[in-house]
Amino acid sequence: METYRTHFVMWTVLGLAAVFISASALSGVKGIVTQKVLLHCPCVNRNVRKTIIWQLEEHTIVLRHDGSNNHTTIGTRYENRVSLFLNEEKDNCSLLLSGITVADHGTYKCSFTADAFVYEQVILHVAASYSVCMDLVSDQASVSSGGGEGSRVYQCKASGGYPEGQIHWELEGHPLVNPSRRDVTHLDNITGLYSLTSNLTIELSEGETLQCVVENTALASNLNSNSSCNQKHMPIEGSIHYKVQVAAVVAVSLIVIFIVGVLLVFLLTRCRRHERSTRDTERQERGVTQSFNVYEDDSA
Repeated sequence: METYRTHFVMWTVLGLAAVFISASALSGVKGIVTQKVLLHCPCVNRNVRKTIIWQLEEHTIVLRHDGSNNHTTIGTRYENRVSLFLNEEKDNCSLLLSGITVADHGTYKCSFTADAFVYEQVILHVAASYSVCMDLVSDQASVSSGGGEGSRVYQCKASGGYPEGQIHWELEGHPLVNPSRRDVTHLDNITGLYSLTSNLTIELSEGETLQCVVENTALASNLNSNSSCNQKHMPIEGSIHYKVQVAAVVAVSLIVIFIVGVLLVFLLTRCRRHERSTRDTERQERGVTQSFNVYEDDSA
């Protein structure tokens, strides 16, 4: 009964660990536009004579490697942008994707043949950081813009980002409530990137600080205007928060794996001790029985 209980606990722990690791894997990977990303696909014990296929969703072939003649065919959209690592490591079917675009967003499937047909899925979340700038565009607001005599019009621009973000206005670090503003959103049909423009009409007191903030949920960051639109400026990277999130997930995963390992070692050690104790008890009982039989024979 004790051995059964121990095995039940051990398999329960393994099941919970598997669920946790699977849930972590389903979160996918993040790729930044124009950069590179590695889509993992371990293919241990694969049949090297069979075909490896990478595809996006169910309709777009990214790459097809025929193991029988060592020939690789690459989809039209992915020419000069994808590569495998089979020459370095035959059990690694991971795909390196370069020059990421918005169109690369989606679920990728890596399929190969081992003892049976196997496939791995990787979700790629594409994001792009906005370039943000702000300028005073009018010293005197027009009557149609809703401004008073001392009102001015400020313009905030956020360009080249993905997914669609939101512009917020702040005065002295606090959000403006019901501001007089006019917003325009433009989607580039070629690149899939968004450009946002917000015109704010407001009357500022001397010394007050106004800034626009661009929210990009995919990068878990808010970008503040720190330059004039009339000056050259570099895009503000919003991937720092994402890196922190990834590090936290990895740390938690390692801790869980360590705890599971310790529990398994403990349970296995306990099982072995129980089995050894059972064998010793049986051995002692057999010895006593044999001694008793010898004694009866001598008495007879």
